Amino acid sequence: MGASKKDFDKEYIFNLIMPTGLSAEAEEEPSAQTEVPPSEEYIEPADNGLSLLKERINQATAAPSVQLHPVKELVLVNLMEQLVVERLDEVFSKFNCCRCDKCRRDVAALALNTLAPHYVVAEPDQLPALIKSCDTKEISSALVKAILQVKNHPQH
Repeated sequence: MGASKKDFDKEYIFNLIMPTGLSAEAEEEPSAQTEVPPSEEYIEPADNGLSLLKERINQATAAPSVQLHPVKELVLVNLMEQLVVERLDEVFSKFNCCRCDKCRRDVAALALNTLAPHYVVAEPDQLPALIKSCDTKEISSALVKAILQVKNHPQH
């Protein structure tokens, strides 16, 4: 009596999960024998599929026969963060405000929360040109508002 494809799949999966090698049908009826059609993918229950898995891993991790061009180093950067950090000292010099690390970070955080992020993916040597091309009017305004807020309500 031959097993259908669906029965074979259930049996195969059950045998992978259950290391005892007993089939679901064999547990119900100890004398029942299931015929399994020969297949390249069938693995004896005692093996639990480890040899096929190891073979597939070895095939997947084998070195490719085609060499790819080396990838240039790319970075993901929020230009607004760079611009705020660059202009932070300039703004602090114009206002009589505490210059401790906590206040500086608070001002930067408040300013960045009001500015829209401007993320770019670029090579590191391209970043200065990208930063120079950004409009800085809104950055200066956000920094002034943030420094006035921190000056009036310091967190230390």
